[in-house]
Amino acid sequence: MRFPAPVSFRAQAFIIGAASLAVVALAALIVRDVVFTTEAKLLGDALRRCETACRELDSQVRERAAYAGDPLEQLPRHALEISLKGISSTVLEAFPGIKGGMYLPAEDAVSGYAYPTAAEEAESHPGLSGMETDFIRTLAARAEAADAMVSGSDWENRDLIVGAAVRSGGMVLWTLRRVPVLRYPLIGSHRWWLVALGFSTLLGVGGIVSIWYRLHSGVRSIQKGLRRLEDDFSFRLPSVRGDLGRVARDINLMAERRMALEQKLRQQDRLAALGKVVSGVAHEVRNPLNSIKLTLQLLERRLKKGVAASTEVAECLEEIDRLDLIVGRLLAFGRPVMTHRHVQDIAPVISQAVKMVHEPMQKKEVRIDLGLPGGELRADVDAPQIVQVLINLLLNAIDASPREGVVTVRPGTEGGRVSIRVADSGSRIPDEVRPHVFDAYYTTKENGSGLGLAVSREIVANHGGSLQFQSEDPGTTFILTLPEERGASDAA
Repeated sequence: MRFPAPVSFRAQAFIIGAASLAVVALAALIVRDVVFTTEAKLLGDALRRCETACRELDSQVRERAAYAGDPLEQLPRHALEISLKGISSTVLEAFPGIKGGMYLPAEDAVSGYAYPTAAEEAESHPGLSGMETDFIRTLAARAEAADAMVSGSDWENRDLIVGAAVRSGGMVLWTLRRVPVLRYPLIGSHRWWLVALGFSTLLGVGGIVSIWYRLHSGVRSIQKGLRRLEDDFSFRLPSVRGDLGRVARDINLMAERRMALEQKLRQQDRLAALGKVVSGVAHEVRNPLNSIKLTLQLLERRLKKGVAASTEVAECLEEIDRLDLIVGRLLAFGRPVMTHRHVQDIAPVISQAVKMVHEPMQKKEVRIDLGLPGGELRADVDAPQIVQVLINLLLNAIDASPREGVVTVRPGTEGGRVSIRVADSGSRIPDEVRPHVFDAYYTTKENGSGLGLAVSREIVANHGGSLQFQSEDPGTTFILTLPEERGASDAA
C-alpha cells in the first residue's frame, strides 16, 4: 500500500492562511448579499408606498374638484396653495416618511408641499432639496408624456430618492421618500467592527506564519543536529522552544543511551576480534604443524630403514620458520608485515605449496596436474604468505574433488598481472553458498573453521592482488592474481 507524500510546513501554513482568507472573504460576501437583498426589499416597499400614496392623493384631488365644480388650478394662487396643502397633509398623514404635493407645469413650480412626518416629530421643516425638485420635474415630465402613473429613483449623497407621479387635470401629483442605503449606515456605525475583523484576520494570518516559522526553524535545527549526530555521538541537540523541545530532549536521551550501547558493543567487538585472531592463528598454525608432523613421520620411517636424508630436516626447519612468522604477525596484531616481499619467480612458491599438501593428496588419491611455464614468471610477493594462500586453495580443491580426481594448477599472465588458477574436479558451489565463500567463520565443512579463504583473500589484497572464483559444472576454479611490480600505494 502506497501512502501519500507528507505535506511540508510551508505548504500547510499556506493552506491554512488561504483557508482563513477564504473564510473572511466568504463572510464578507454573505454580509454584502444580505445587505443588498435587504436594500432591495426596502426600496421595493418604499416604491409601492409612494405609488399608493400618489393614487390616494389623486383620488382626493378628483373628489375635491368634483365637489367644487371647477378645476382646482383655476383658484387664485394663494387659495390654491392652501387647498392643495390641505389635501396633501390630510392624505400623507396615513403614510409616515413620505413627502408629497403637486407640480404645476404652467408655472414650473411645486405647490401644496406637505411632509406630516417631520411636523409630528417636531423637527425643522427643511423643505425640498434641489435634487428632489429636479427629481419631481423629471417624474412630472414622464407622467405628462405617459398620461399614467410613473415611478423612479435617483441618488442624493448616501440616500436613494424613490417617488411616483400621476397627471391629474392640469397638474401632476407626486410623492417621494428618502431611503437611507443600508451599506452606508452599516459601514458608518460598524466601522470599528470592520476594523476589528480586518485586524483579527491579519492577526490570525500572522499567527499562522509565526507558528510555521517556529516549527520550520525547530525542525531544521533538529535535522541539522541529527546529521551531526551521525558523525559525532557526543554532540547534543540545542534546546528548542515548544513541543519540539521535548523531541530534542528525547533525541538527546536516545543519543546518550546509544553511546552507552556503543561502548558495550565495542567491548564485545574487542572480545570477538580477539576470538577471531585466536581462531585465525590456530588455523594458520595447524598447517605448518601438520607438515612438520608428516615430515617427522617420514623421517622416522627412513631412519628405521637406514635411508634418512637431510631434506626432511630442512623441510621441518622451513615449517618452523613459518610458525615463527605467524607468531610475529600475531604480535603485530595488525596488517601483516611482509618482510620477505620482493620480485621473485613464482614457480618455486607453487612447488613448495604443492609439496606441503602431498600427504592429504595421497590419502584421497587425488592427483595434482601442475603446469609450470617454460620461462620465469616473476611477481612482487612475500613467498611464505603466498605459500600459505596456495596451501589453503589446494586443500580446498582436494577436499572438493572426488576420489581419484584431478586438481589443476595453471600459472600464467593476465592483463599485465601474474595469475594462478587452481581448479578442482568436484561439483559446483551451490547458489546460496556463493555470496558467503569469503565470509569469516562461514564453512560447509564438518571440521572447518571458515577462516581459510577469508585470511587468504586478505593476504592477497595486502599484496595489491585479487582472489576470485568461477564455479560451473564440473568444478570450481579459484583465480589468484598478483602484481608483477609493487605499486606506489603498496610500497607505502
